[in-house]
This record gives sequence, C-alpha cells and structure tokens, in this order.
Amino acid sequence: MAPEPHRSPNLLKRQQQGTAEEELNRTREAFRDFVYRAVHDLREPLRAISTSSQILSKNDVDRTDESSNQCLRQIQEGADRLDLLLRDIVNYCEGEARCLQFAEISLDSALEEAKRQISDELGKNGAVLTHDPLPTVTGDFLALAAIFRNLLENACKFHGPVPPCIHVGVSRQGKEWLVAVRDNGVGFKPAYADVIFQPFKRLHGRQFRGSGLGLSLTKIIVDEHGGRIWAESRPGEGSTFWFTLPVSDRANL
Repeated sequence: MAPEPHRSPNLLKRQQQGTAEEELNRTREAFRDFVYRAVHDLREPLRAISTSSQILSKNDVDRTDESSNQCLRQIQEGADRLDLLLRDIVNYCEGEARCLQFAEISLDSALEEAKRQISDELGKNGAVLTHDPLPTVTGDFLALAAIFRNLLENACKFHGPVPPCIHVGVSRQGKEWLVAVRDNGVGFKPAYADVIFQPFKRLHGRQFRGSGLGLSLTKIIVDEHGGRIWAESRPGEGSTFWFTLPVSDRANL
C-alpha cells in the first residue's frame, strides 16, 4: 500500500480555509435567494390588501363610522410600512452581495451622485446642504455615494421644526480622511450611539418612516473600505456622523 503523500500544515490550513470560505459563500447565496423569493411572495398578498383597502375607502367615501375609517387608514399605513421594509431588506441584501469595484474616486462626485438620487427628498424638506472640498480616495463609486445618500436621508427624515441644514466636513488625520456629516435634527441620546448601526434598530418607533437598515448598510460599506463609522448626538441638538477612509496612495503629501 502506497504511503499517503505528505502535506504541510500550512497547505492543509489554506485548503481548510478555502473550503470554509466556499461553504460560507454558498450559504450566503442560498440565504439571499431565500430572501428574494420570500419578499416576492410576501408582496403579492400585500398588494392585494393595499388595493382592497383603497377600494373600500373610495366606495365608502360617505361613511359616517369614524372607527371604520380609522381602521382602513391603519390597514393602508401598515401595508405601506411593510412594503417599505420589504424593499429595504432587498436593498440591504443587494448591498451586501454586490462586488465592489475599487478605483480612484472623488468624494465630491460621490456626494453629487447621492444628492441626485435623493433630490426630491432634499427639495421636499427644503434642505440646505454645504460641504468642504472633498478628497479623492480609493473606493467603489456607487458604494461611497450610498454612504452619503443614507446619511443625507437620515438628516432629512429626522429633522426638527426647521428645514434640515447639513454640512459635510473633512480633515486629514495621518493616514485617514475623517469625514463628518452634521445636521440640525432632533438628535438622540448618546447611549444609543452604537445601537443605531444594528439592523432594524429604530429609536423613534413609528414617529418617523423607515426600516432601520440604512445605517447598518452604511457601516458595512465603510467597513469594506477599511474605515470606521460612529455618531455623536444629543436630543434636540442635531447629530454628527463621522466616518474614516484610508488616504489614497496617490494623495498629495
């Protein structure tokens, strides 16, 4: 019987790591496929519920029973919230699954793309957005734009009695760029500064529309770019979201 070929411990370790990574990728792909199918199947009856409640509201426009009217409104609002949640879950999974294409990217252009994507939201809320001259970094253009889009959407969503006033500042800290997105919104208690980056964590309940996935996806993107993200805030004093990105090798010294 021929002796078994000798394999070094390092080779065995690399093979085991490769097998584990392949299995993890297959598990992730299977989970994403499950999510897409589940969301598709859930949205079908949801559309039926929403359509039926709208038809009932139109047909019974002269209804005098306020409790019935309120019930129909709650059905419609619940259907709208669930539809938003399902769409955000798909966007969250797609954001995690997307292969990033790294290149030299101007953060100015990424911010402009984010503004373009939510121009209606910014205009509707009368938001005023200013920013420092932003640097060029190594990253994925759409992913970097998504960071700004989610933070700008947050500022619009959680604004106080006055229109949102948002400023994007930047400074260099050694081998990192430190970007700050400041707003004048309702703010939150400092104790929740870490909680807000967890999926589905919503500090204000149903008072504000949303699913609680935007900041979680933002953290994933920042992590994938080798950076960090955190927030500082106090109730009624606005919020500042900080994130770092590595300085590009081509940056001017």
